[in-house]
Amino acid sequence: MAIIEATHKNKYELMDIATSFSAFHSTSDAVLDAIRKLKGKIANPRLILVYFSENYDDAFIQQSLTTEFPDAQILGCTSCQGVMTDEGYYPGEGIALWAMCDYNGAFGSAIVSTNQAPYEMARQALLKAIENGGRPGELPALILLHASPGHEEEVIKGIEDELGLSVPIIGGSAADDNVQGNWKLFTHDQRCQEGVGLCVLYPSCNISYSFHSGYASTGLSAIATKTEGRELIELNNKPAADVYQSWLGQPLSYENSIVSKSSLNPLGRIAGKVHDLPYFKLAHLLKMTPRGGIELFATVEEGEELFFMEGTKERLITRAGRVIDSAFDIGSASRELDPVGGITVYCAGCMLQVQDRMEEVAEHVNKAMHYAPFVCPFTFGEQGQFIGGENAHGNLMISAVLFHRD
Repeated sequence: MAIIEATHKNKYELMDIATSFSAFHSTSDAVLDAIRKLKGKIANPRLILVYFSENYDDAFIQQSLTTEFPDAQILGCTSCQGVMTDEGYYPGEGIALWAMCDYNGAFGSAIVSTNQAPYEMARQALLKAIENGGRPGELPALILLHASPGHEEEVIKGIEDELGLSVPIIGGSAADDNVQGNWKLFTHDQRCQEGVGLCVLYPSCNISYSFHSGYASTGLSAIATKTEGRELIELNNKPAADVYQSWLGQPLSYENSIVSKSSLNPLGRIAGKVHDLPYFKLAHLLKMTPRGGIELFATVEEGEELFFMEGTKERLITRAGRVIDSAFDIGSASRELDPVGGITVYCAGCMLQVQDRMEEVAEHVNKAMHYAPFVCPFTFGEQGQFIGGENAHGNLMISAVLFHRD
């Protein structure tokens, strides 16, 4: 596929971003309320993102949005136990809308849900989204990815192999409330539960982005000596569950999920280094397996060195704001930045650890965002581009993108 680098001019007088939210329990009441609020803030949006709770009827949301905004590209994804916007943190249930009006930009969204491999679905979704965006042969400035959990590394590889270049990806895997597979995805013309959804963005403004975790290495590490899919079977030729429990200093249950107990101590892999200091992509632990292995939310390859990571609730509360600060720092090397709005993706596992203090997280994000409109779903896996240019999938991560005026 021939790709030509796009030049993005700043015409911010023709660009705007707005958000809305509604917490009505009824799908019809919630989506119509959110649409009414959104239409009071922005006219003729070209792109609408929708983050909603699993109990809502995605078909009704889709129909309502396509009726009200027939010219908009739409991408919808479920969020775990609430959502966050510039108006605050909303626990439980609700529908959040994020809309962008950009007359000199272009956007295209698509979903592919077939029996093909995730790699191939990602390639097809990318080509379909580019076609829907009306910019064939042109390199997107950004890709927003929302896929069902399970094969995110293959999805990223499919996107990168198709483009031939490392276009920045920001994203989060679709989530439900209790890890029971009740997640949903939709665009303006398709709905699915398992598949790959994405949006290609060609905004007429500058963008900056960042991808981090709020965790540090304890210095303890081991080599993954046996893996199978997303099961880590052995560390240093010993049962992985035994090694992890020795690091943790406490026994864990083989019968129940260990998601909560492992949230502050995931496994990390070095993704790159800056000034000889490593930065990590994380793998969250789901459960221990009968043969002494550990099922993960990310794929680990044999031969990789895995580090025992440590986080604190205080770091999780402040980290989202710092990730946005980092996006400012990365983007402002040659210009002053003035955000029109942004998107933040925050791990559901992190949110559940600090749920009683999420209002503080919202305030940190608002302050870092200069109080510009933003939306933040809570996801079961996060995608982003590290400072070294590597697109990656991780867990317990935070990803952010900002759209700027000159």
